Amino acid sequence: MNWPAARWDQVGAISSAALRRADAEATSTFGIEPLQLMEVAGWQAARFVDAFMDGIRNKRVTVVAGSGNNGGDALVAARFLLQRGAIVDVSIVPSRDPNSLAGRQALTTRRLGISIADAPHAIGASADVLIDGLLGTGIRLPLREPAPAIIEAMNATGRPVVAIDVPSGMDADTGMGADAAVRAAATLTLVAPKAGLAGVSNAGRVFLADIGMPVALFGAEGETLAALYQVGDLVELVNSS
Repeated sequence: MNWPAARWDQVGAISSAALRRADAEATSTFGIEPLQLMEVAGWQAARFVDAFMDGIRNKRVTVVAGSGNNGGDALVAARFLLQRGAIVDVSIVPSRDPNSLAGRQALTTRRLGISIADAPHAIGASADVLIDGLLGTGIRLPLREPAPAIIEAMNATGRPVVAIDVPSGMDADTGMGADAAVRAAATLTLVAPKAGLAGVSNAGRVFLADIGMPVALFGAEGETLAALYQVGDLVELVNSS
């Protein structure tokens, strides 16, 4: 499938700190709760994986989900992929708080009958595609276990990986940690481009998804984002060469 495209040198990257502020202001200013954004993010991830794999029905999908919001996004994607006919299992780092967003999504996942194992169990080469929702933009390097072992297990499968927001283990702003991060075939980054993804081979093909974060939260950069969203709600970011 071909997606609408925009060049990296024509889009403005937004820092992880600015995105965290926007998350908070989305709630305080517009009443948009994190769960609302998570649902859209997971839906975008699921429809992207479906298209990227030329259809997902009867294909095996392993969703690797961390205990934070990135993991919650991935678990929402698992639910939508199940409805599209995929054979889904989940490898999870359980949240310590069952009332967290990720904890609540894990409960829903279990009640749907999706198989859940503690990561890195259930990560293997039998999957047709893996979804990386282990770590997001809030990482601190160097990583601590079990994250490195889970990343190693994903990379060892040799199967295509679609990373949500950023390949796990890589700093979204600087690209640091890329050598030991998930090696993705594609990265679906959320809300805005991240500088660390530009020209980093282990991000694979990079796509931007609109999840409904108001562009007004980004000041002057919001105009660039609005123009990008008008190209499409899923846009591939490509090099100028």
